[in-house]
This record gives sequence, structure tokens and C-alpha cells, in this order.
Amino acid sequence: MTGLPVSCECGNIRFRTPTSEPAGMAYCHCTACRKQSGSAFGTSVYFSSAGLFPLPEALEAKLAMFTHPTDSGNTMRCYFCPNCGVRIFHAIVLPDGSLRSTVAFKGGVIDEGIDWKAVKPRNIFTRSAVMDIPDGWECYEGAPPPPKTQGASKS
Repeated sequence: MTGLPVSCECGNIRFRTPTSEPAGMAYCHCTACRKQSGSAFGTSVYFSSAGLFPLPEALEAKLAMFTHPTDSGNTMRCYFCPNCGVRIFHAIVLPDGSLRSTVAFKGGVIDEGIDWKAVKPRNIFTRSAVMDIPDGWECYEGAPPPPKTQGASKS
């Protein structure tokens, strides 16, 4: 099987990430990520969107989605479990209607396959941070350069 196992809190949503290798990881300090995580930051693990979209019908039937505009002029599609409310992932729709080449899975929904102690994610949108960020960690006041993916066509 390819990809890492993903599930929500109640178990209604279960599937695998598009690949086994994340394209990157970030702790996002923006207001939206703080609210959706109920914490000081949101953890996003990036994977190529290739192989995920179009969503399989059985998965799409189980997921709920809402959209909202981003500060950069894009639209964020937020996919979550309608039973327990857990955010599973989000995808960015660019102004031309195409999808960004990566999707951001919420770190807590990935059941296994990541060595969390070895990861030093980028801290993004730190201008909204409500906590101190350790010295030496990679930080961006706003959006960072997009994570690199193999075969990516758009960022």
C-alpha cells in the first residue's frame, strides 16, 4: 500500500495520503489555523495533490467541505469529518481555478509513518504567533516558498 494511514477521531474517515513521503511540514500561526486546531498553531504536512484528486466517490461522500478566501487571493477548500468535526486536509484553489500542487494534511490525522521527534517544521505566518518560537527554527512572517514536489506543475 502506498501513502500513510489517515483517520479522524471517530473513525468515519479512513484513507491514505497520496504518497509515503511528505513534501514538507509547517506549524502555521495564522488565525484560521489557530482556530481550526483549537491551539496556538496548526500542524500541516504537505503531500502532492496528484493522486488525491479527483477524490474517490466513496471518500468524497463521507467528507464535508467549506471554502474561504485567503489573504493571497486564493480559495481554501477545507475538508473535514461531518461526524466529529476533525479537519482532515485543505487544498488551495488558485485564481485561475486550478489546484495548488500540494495539499496540507493536518498532522494529527496521520496515524503513523512520521518520526515527529526528528522533524523541525517551518513556522509560517509568524506575524500572528501567540507564542515564542525557538531560536534557530525556520520562520516566515507570511507565506513561505511552496514545498517542492516531484512532477509538480503549479505552486
